[in-house]
Amino acid sequence: MFLTETGLIFRGVKPLLRLGSITKDMEIGDFLPQLALVPRVPDQLRIIPPDAWPGDAGRGRDIVSGLFRFAGQTIERENLSWNPEGASAEWVAALHGFEWLRDLRSVGGERARRMAREMVALWIESYPKYDQTAWRADITGARLASWIAFYGFFCATADETFRKNYFASLTRQARYLSRALPGSLTGLPLMHALRGLAYAGLALEGGDARLEQAFGIIIKQIKEQILPDGSHISRSPQQAFEFLQCLVDLRTALIAAKLEMPEELQHAIDRITPAIKFFRHGDGSLAQFNGGQEGNAHLCDVTLMRSAARGRAMKSLPQGGYERIGQGRSSLIMDTGVPLSSVYSNRAHAGLLSMEYSYGRDRVFVNCGTSGVDGKWRRVLRSTLAHSALSVDSRNACQINGEGPLFSYPHVRASRQEDAEIALIEAAHDGYMPRFGLNYTRRVQLQDMGETLRGEEQLSGRTGVPFAVRFHLHPDIYASIEDGAVVLCAKSGLCWRFSAAGADVSIEESVYVGTDENSVPTVQIVLSGQTGMSPTIVRWETRRESI
Repeated sequence: MFLTETGLIFRGVKPLLRLGSITKDMEIGDFLPQLALVPRVPDQLRIIPPDAWPGDAGRGRDIVSGLFRFAGQTIERENLSWNPEGASAEWVAALHGFEWLRDLRSVGGERARRMAREMVALWIESYPKYDQTAWRADITGARLASWIAFYGFFCATADETFRKNYFASLTRQARYLSRALPGSLTGLPLMHALRGLAYAGLALEGGDARLEQAFGIIIKQIKEQILPDGSHISRSPQQAFEFLQCLVDLRTALIAAKLEMPEELQHAIDRITPAIKFFRHGDGSLAQFNGGQEGNAHLCDVTLMRSAARGRAMKSLPQGGYERIGQGRSSLIMDTGVPLSSVYSNRAHAGLLSMEYSYGRDRVFVNCGTSGVDGKWRRVLRSTLAHSALSVDSRNACQINGEGPLFSYPHVRASRQEDAEIALIEAAHDGYMPRFGLNYTRRVQLQDMGETLRGEEQLSGRTGVPFAVRFHLHPDIYASIEDGAVVLCAKSGLCWRFSAAGADVSIEESVYVGTDENSVPTVQIVLSGQTGMSPTIVRWETRRESI
């Protein structure tokens, strides 16, 4: 048991396991009627967990002016409700989660502060009791964390009536969340809910049991979701990054409360950080694999700095299923794995052996990205055709169950080699064997101090089957065909010449969805042909040109 200067008590994990087993068996109907019965309500927070993440001042100014931009949708305040007609589920979740308070704080000033108070007061008035959407556990967790972390911004100078209603609602939501977790939540939604419960346990008087409960489940989730190499079980770089952010928040909160942290928390941060560095391109943003976008390079810098972990970037993620090679200013990352659990493959992509290639700060070959909004657009971006990979007869390398998990798991093997002369990855999968009788092998290598990237695509088996090897280009890369080769020029002024043998070369339209819900037009190089005498081999080369 640890008794701190602030009077908080942290007893460790064991009492939590008992609490967790009790709350897991409870049904929502057993305790919802009790939500209206608010016990003793505090009139201040014991601690305020610091929030050091940068907000989006542009979006904050939009909110102040009455424009709410979430999940690719914009709704004006005149038409605003907590569940507007036509709003996506993701937009509604973002509004109820209140993480946009960070954007208002970045704007600052009395107008932004007043806007925050008005929205919080309106929510409290609208949702005094349970609502299926507004009180969803992950949304409630995000809202609790935001209301507590930004207390000094919008609540510290509020009038007595607002503060009384604020603390009563905060207490009610914390009680509900304690009873609802872990429920059926998994993955990051569960972590977001647990962060809110932990914040409430730290900040609200009488919250010690909630703190115990939260960290007992958090430690279990670290063991379940984070693989030995530091990658996330979903195989998404973005989910690994967001998991790291959540752990950094929790550690920061414990430090603010002067509590000793579970060593599993620090070990997880130390393990995840080198994996995040593995996925960074030269521009500082993340590679786009398995439901992840490139994100914000500055936010990534801040997160890695706040992690305080000194481990270098991994060269290989064997459990996560990725390989990386680098030479000179060039680096290449390849997806060499399949989902490890169907529970975590709802956002997994059929991008077997897809790759992303960058030179310095220029992204050259990319995957198309993803959408944060469920629907047809996300399904398209999950397909093999939306990746810098080979596809057979325009089919996916592994089959996707509609908007759900993958339901075929091909065998994949991979090896890598790096020395002073070359850096090489060789990988193969049998995803096209059941339907087309074909095995596929991809070999890529960097040489000449990273000035040359060479590749070989090999299909063995049935003849007469159409295939295409796609190289999606980042929107900052301009492509043109000259003398049978493709000349690639970046906005930075660097250029490369791409040539191929064994297939027809063309340039086709493509899209890039890398930072938000808005697709950006771009192009792709396509090497197309039909399988002939086995094995069918396509060779290609990308060489940087001196201008």
